[in-house]
Amino acid sequence: MTKDEFAEAVRKSERKLYVSALSVVANTEDARDAVANAVAYAWEHLKELKNDACFDAWLLKITYSEAVSVRRRSRRYESIEELADTFSYETDDSDLHFFDILCRAGLDGKTHRIFILRFLYGYTLPEIAEMTRENLNTVKAKYYRALRKMADMKGLL
Repeated sequence: MTKDEFAEAVRKSERKLYVSALSVVANTEDARDAVANAVAYAWEHLKELKNDACFDAWLLKITYSEAVSVRRRSRRYESIEELADTFSYETDDSDLHFFDILCRAGLDGKTHRIFILRFLYGYTLPEIAEMTRENLNTVKAKYYRALRKMADMKGLL
């Protein structure tokens, strides 16, 4: 992947990475820091990426790890109303609700990434399994278990 291809891939994923990081840290500045750190790390370690088709999943994994590191020092949001000004791009209520659900669901890291890849990036479960090098049945089990958990959460869906 060339420098220009890397920059274009990051540009296309920037909003999704931001929402992903925000769903972990629940703080605008920390989400921006996590994305910036992830992009810098990805550029420095680009040679470790074996398959360019897995770039989104790879960068998301790095972003998630950075966001978890940043969260240790971060404050959490109190309610969805506090998020209205948090998003730096034009958004609708569905982005806020998706973010709120991810934050309140308490998903483990792998399941969190599955949801981000599925709902923000639009990948199918078989594509996610391939990108994450997980067994398809494992991906499906995590996905459907989390959906049931979210459906059971009072007032979420």
